[in-house]
Amino acid sequence: MVTQDELMYLQSQLEGLESIFMELMPFGVELKRQQVQDFYDKRLDAAKEPVSSVAPTELRRQFNTKANQVRNLVDSAESLGDAGNKLNLIRAAASLPEERSRSVFEPVLQFCKELTFENKADSKLMERILESEELRPVEARMLLAATMFLIAYTVDDNGQQVPLRDILAQFVGLVKAERLLARNDPFLLEAQCALEALELEEAENQI
Repeated sequence: MVTQDELMYLQSQLEGLESIFMELMPFGVELKRQQVQDFYDKRLDAAKEPVSSVAPTELRRQFNTKANQVRNLVDSAESLGDAGNKLNLIRAAASLPEERSRSVFEPVLQFCKELTFENKADSKLMERILESEELRPVEARMLLAATMFLIAYTVDDNGQQVPLRDILAQFVGLVKAERLLARNDPFLLEAQCALEALELEEAENQI
């Protein structure tokens, strides 16, 4: 059972991961402490013009929070190896500090690696994961994060294009059915929102 403090920690890690994947990497920002701070300092300056309705001190607090979330996650990822490696970032974000030194179930590690770097979702690997009784919260969060932060509509399964929505739906279903995560775990909540968005987008495209 995770505590409220641990849930807040995971929420911060998740927001840091989202900032890296959605804000920093697309702009080629190097994941170094000074470069991260410089990026958010520039964003803060831009947010002040025209004059923001948010008080300057509150604006500064918000941008410093984002910069700290990213830096803390990068520090955690460096304990696993190269912090520029997306898989290390995902694994670090999905872990509580005491979980980081433990090994990850190999099929999950391989699946997340192929999904993240090659847009591949091997159905045989996925079958092993869905049928496994070795999954822990770390693996559950890794699977959700690797899927929901992938910028793609379809992924390759041995030459077949499979909707990313289907992959995410199966992992959300697995996590809920096996109660791998608490219902208020931020990774599960975010994945459910991402799934709803994908389903809504598909429904709109069919109209």
